[in-house]
Amino acid sequence: MSSNTLPRQIVGLVTAVLLAVLAVLWLALLSVRQTMDANAIEDSSQRVIGRVHSLQDSVSLLAGDYHNWTDLYLAAQNRATDRLSSNYGITAHRGDVFQYAELFDGPLPAPVSWQAGAGLAPQGGLLSPQTRAALRAVVPTLDSSERQTFDFFEMRDGMPVMFSASYLLPENAQLLAEVQPNSAAIAVIGKILEKDRFQDMEQELSISGLDVLPEPPPKDTVFTTLAGVSGEPVAWMRWSPPQPGTQLFWKMFPIMGAFSVVFVIMSYWAAMLLRSKAAVLIEREAISSGRARSDALTGLPNRYAMREHLSKLRKQAEQQCAVIAIDLVRFKVINDTVGHLGGDAFLVEFSKRLNELRDEHTFVARYGGDEFFVVSAAPEGLEEIVARKCLALQRLSDTPIICHGVSFEVQTSKGLAFDDRQAMDHEELLRRADRAMYSAKLRETLEVIRYDRRMESEDLDHKHIERELRRALTDGSGFTMYYQPILPAKGGDGPLRYEALARWFSPELGQVPPDQFIKVAEASGLIMQLGWVLLDHICKDMKLLKDAKVSINVSPTQLMSRGFAEKFTAYVRAHDISPERIEVEVTEQIVLRDDVTISQELITLSANGFTLALDDFGTGFASIGYLMRMPFDALKIDRSFVRAIEEGEDGMRMIRSIIGLARAMGLSIVAEGVETETDAARLRINGADFLQGYHYGRPAPIDHYLRTATPAS
Repeated sequence: MSSNTLPRQIVGLVTAVLLAVLAVLWLALLSVRQTMDANAIEDSSQRVIGRVHSLQDSVSLLAGDYHNWTDLYLAAQNRATDRLSSNYGITAHRGDVFQYAELFDGPLPAPVSWQAGAGLAPQGGLLSPQTRAALRAVVPTLDSSERQTFDFFEMRDGMPVMFSASYLLPENAQLLAEVQPNSAAIAVIGKILEKDRFQDMEQELSISGLDVLPEPPPKDTVFTTLAGVSGEPVAWMRWSPPQPGTQLFWKMFPIMGAFSVVFVIMSYWAAMLLRSKAAVLIEREAISSGRARSDALTGLPNRYAMREHLSKLRKQAEQQCAVIAIDLVRFKVINDTVGHLGGDAFLVEFSKRLNELRDEHTFVARYGGDEFFVVSAAPEGLEEIVARKCLALQRLSDTPIICHGVSFEVQTSKGLAFDDRQAMDHEELLRRADRAMYSAKLRETLEVIRYDRRMESEDLDHKHIERELRRALTDGSGFTMYYQPILPAKGGDGPLRYEALARWFSPELGQVPPDQFIKVAEASGLIMQLGWVLLDHICKDMKLLKDAKVSINVSPTQLMSRGFAEKFTAYVRAHDISPERIEVEVTEQIVLRDDVTISQELITLSANGFTLALDDFGTGFASIGYLMRMPFDALKIDRSFVRAIEEGEDGMRMIRSIIGLARAMGLSIVAEGVETETDAARLRINGADFLQGYHYGRPAPIDHYLRTATPAS
């Protein structure tokens, strides 16, 4: 039966239902408009507030540097206003870093201040008495060890100024420990939130009409408050947020109007409605499928999409395939500097650059975290295609990425693997690319490293070593400890100390070099079990070595295990060994990791009585800041620097610099790799405390020392 012959009752019912559906559509559109506009307001508020906090943080960081300066602290203590003017004064006068500065209290009889364009001569009265009183109450509560500052706003000449205050303190740890509470001056710097910054914020945040008012804006205005020194609002920042809902509504209005007319007039609207609903369902399915295969943060294909792509390539027998694994170098530093939101912004920008490599032959994906993959495939000419992509990857590092106002170099470790005959599954291909990338990371190179026969041979060797190592750790067989003497540079009756060095003999592999089986243990997760087995051997030997001190190497992986230090201490004491007899050695790799857990475990070991030594110092990782933060007792100069002595005066200067640094930090110095008396004499003259190397003895079993000498206590 056609619709023309339907009874009036059915026509009326269908018409009423269809009109109700139409009304629902209009209400939905209005609801979407309201929701999108409200979300835009909320989003813009979060972004503006976040950006203001970011700007305040930048001033806080600046204050943290200026207010923790030994020279300025001493100048303030000596009331040397000329020296203060040459730092605070000239900077404020120029106005390129900050525009206001004031020092008061502590040793200063009266406040001294400077402002942009007012000259180097100190002025008075920059801050009001009420502001100074408030700062006197809050600054003593700040944590000076964390360079904490107190931040607030004030209006100056109609412009908001971001102020940051703290005590003026020395960065020298020894001098800082002598500072009496409330004896230091309170230092304040201020930076104007200028109008060009507002324009930048408008462009970056897609808002308009951003300005600052001295009075509260109308209730229907979007705004945020700028807090003063006592927490009260001193100004109100307002802006006009985007209105995506309204824009969408007016774009949809003509369409909906025409659609409604057709809906009312035409009786076959039901069929059209069904069609439109089906289209919506199909679109949603496509979106859902797309989301399952794309990375939520960057929009790049994810690991699922990449594996799916590799599976499709494998079905195309004529295709040759290559994979480049990419890992961002020291991405953790970016997160620590600008926070996880800043790190996400860095990833998004890097992903945009990486996505430019995509073409008919190339697939780009984010595997997770800071790891990415580039997959290239072609029936022929793959080497040339990959060469172009590698060159393009190198160019990604030409321009830094700016996140939250901080510029970061774009540095990546890259590994390349080919499967030109489609002879391996995609998991093996990805593993090889990742293995080559790890090799690039170890070499500290930004070049693309290709998986080769040497790596393949090493992988096979490592698998063999891992299998035998697991067997050996099951029964604890084959492990012995060798000891190398560490003698005082000025001479003595015998070795005061030894370094414990692990050795392993496998019935199947023979004598396995320590660097090989320890590397395999770390990569396979066996290092913790191996460490306890070796510590058991060392503790038993130490009972025979009487009072001699023994240096024990500990892996960063062990230190990343929470509670390791307490377990290590309990293990040593259970063998009736005093922690004072053990020096824990760690390599400079811990600086690369800079993990909170590692730092805490080292601090706990030091607190429990163990001494700490930084091994292989000078090979490129250590940071002076890390040395100052951690309770190290000794530096071990790497043997490569000892070898450099023979090359001339440059080598000697390097040794003197390292020893001078250690002396400044109150650390003892152990020089490794001493092979001749000439080496020993030069190191002794330049201030080394202890010497270690083949000149004094090669690593040997405990029985060798028990037969030949008794260690001095």
